[in-house]
Amino acid sequence: MEQLLYVAGAVTAVGGALLLVFRAVDWMIRTVRKLSRLADDLLGEDPRPGLPGGRPGLMDRMATLEQSQTDVLDRLDALEELRTNGGGSIKDTVNRIAEATGARRPHAAP
Repeated sequence: MEQLLYVAGAVTAVGGALLLVFRAVDWMIRTVRKLSRLADDLLGEDPRPGLPGGRPGLMDRMATLEQSQTDVLDRLDALEELRTNGGGSIKDTVNRIAEATGARRPHAAP
């Protein structure tokens, strides 16, 4: 009877140790997968079946965002030229030319 208790204790101890090892390995596998996905997001992915164009990395995506922001700011700067600002804008120049040539005078009704 005493031997049966020793065997049961040994089986329980080995089973518990295996469970701890299994959980530790499972946690490590999940963590490595997450780190792998993070690395793919940061570095990008090469083209492969199912992803023919690949995927750009973080720095490439940031450069694209910065370029689009620069384009938007350039468009906004161009719109500023259509407002009067005291003499330096395109609209001020057109107004000066119109006044000098008489184009601003109202036409006489027939």
